[in-house]
Amino acid sequence: MTHHSGVLTDSLAWPQSFAADEPLLNLPLSTLEHNRDAVILMAPVSGHADPSIVYVNEAFEDLTGYTRAMALGASPRLLIGTRGQFGWVGRLRRRMQQHLAFRERCMLRCASEEALAVMLEAHPLSGASGKVVYWLVKMHDLASVVNEQTKQLQQSLHQATHDELTGLINRAEFERRLEGALEHIAEEGGEHVLCYLDLDQFKVINDTCGHAAGDELLRQLGDILPGCVRECDTIARLSGDEFAVLFDGASMPQARLLANRLRDSIEKFRFPWVSKVFSIGVSIGLVSVTDASESVARLLSAADTACFAAKDLGRNRIYVHHHEDGEIARRHGEMEWVTQIQAALDQNRLKLHLQSIQGLTNTRHGHHYEVLLRMESEDGALISPECFLPAAENYHLSTRLDTWVVGRVFDYLAMSEIRAEDGNLCCINLSGHSITDAGFLQNVVAQLRRSPAAAESICFEITETAVIANIGLATHFIRSLKELGCRFALDDFGSGLSSFAYLKTLPVDFLKIDGMFVKNMMRDPIDLAFVRSINEIGHVMGKKTVAEFVEDEETLVALREMGVDYAQGFHISRPSPLI
Repeated sequence: MTHHSGVLTDSLAWPQSFAADEPLLNLPLSTLEHNRDAVILMAPVSGHADPSIVYVNEAFEDLTGYTRAMALGASPRLLIGTRGQFGWVGRLRRRMQQHLAFRERCMLRCASEEALAVMLEAHPLSGASGKVVYWLVKMHDLASVVNEQTKQLQQSLHQATHDELTGLINRAEFERRLEGALEHIAEEGGEHVLCYLDLDQFKVINDTCGHAAGDELLRQLGDILPGCVRECDTIARLSGDEFAVLFDGASMPQARLLANRLRDSIEKFRFPWVSKVFSIGVSIGLVSVTDASESVARLLSAADTACFAAKDLGRNRIYVHHHEDGEIARRHGEMEWVTQIQAALDQNRLKLHLQSIQGLTNTRHGHHYEVLLRMESEDGALISPECFLPAAENYHLSTRLDTWVVGRVFDYLAMSEIRAEDGNLCCINLSGHSITDAGFLQNVVAQLRRSPAAAESICFEITETAVIANIGLATHFIRSLKELGCRFALDDFGSGLSSFAYLKTLPVDFLKIDGMFVKNMMRDPIDLAFVRSINEIGHVMGKKTVAEFVEDEETLVALREMGVDYAQGFHISRPSPLI
């Protein structure tokens, strides 16, 4: 087969599967020259190399601005620009390798650098022997359809790929472009850096001013952030207050400088709303995108984990992901727990156990017990909360767990014979996230108003460290539920550095003496002194005391002699399933 001036001269045996509505069967190639659509003939794919263009018609030259001299012998990557903004060539090559037809709406980059939307169709063409000798590629200019239809299509494409609120590209489009970057690295080499951003203190604005304020802040950031990155970089809003940037062709030192520019801009940003002005920060995770990167999902997971590490280290800072990083490994382990927690919630594999709390004075106390959460694995084994609660706290699942526990306890109280007038009390642990969540408080209040008799049977336990971190919100939470009849215990008391300083203003009913002092108090005189002083000061302030981790009779006797009101631990009773 020969060609002159880029035009093939002999005819081909067109396969019967070719589009029946086109009059091309058994016709000479010259027929393509006068086709209204742009037409390309390409040689078959060889190995991992791109196919090469062996023929283009006149309509192709008119449509794209590329002459035959420019196109012949070139790869179809000629049509996607120097930075490979449009990733259909790789998908086309894979279909060619599998001898499968290809049909897709694609974007071209014309010789003028203008982007053009086309419907691209590719079909294999066989010779007399049945072997594929060429691929016929047709490009139908979507802009040639009625202008209004084109406008609607472009609008739909934009809506499908962009975030409506900020105008940045959305998660799906970002993942598609990240996938394209991985393919490009696999073929051409190079390096990029993925940047994951999570705003700090954004929830405060949402909670105090409402979602309209939060949306406006995000909209303004959508205008600001693109000016902080290079024209070749890709920035997206992933969800909520999370953003991502793909730093194109950047080394990690370059990416750190670019990420710091983003951090500085967000830190200096001031958001006025009504009579208030807010400032926010951002925690940033960076991860290299190289030929060793496994997948888009793994990259995003690593970047998200690095971002959480930045938050753990104090927020408003940058954390770079490194393989074999101990902090990253811990975070990956926590993310595995997150998956298990969500599955357990969905599949009803959470279980409640009860542990009795014994009264140590002569006063009749009734039946006191603490509700303890366990998770059942898929094979039926019970998992201790120490394994999964840290992950729940760090990944904001603890309030979902607390909501589940409170709901089950209310159901249990409704069915049981436990009554407050008999001195019975059910203690429920709450996380620090729950006591600052207005929605959780509203949920508990609603349940108490439906079952007002249950209130005096319930004591909520809040850790001392959670109260110290959120003293104002914690006090509001406690007062709101005490007004409805609930009681409160301050758990792990003594572990904070300013325990006694705020205790006299905190409206709790019980102090639970931190178990780390109790379990060693018979062997360590300092721990014994701590337990004695906490008990005495608690009584002066009118609060009952509970000693945790009571594991032997000697400790129990000493606590009773000391005047501690209650004891809890394995020596008293082990947790048993709630029936």
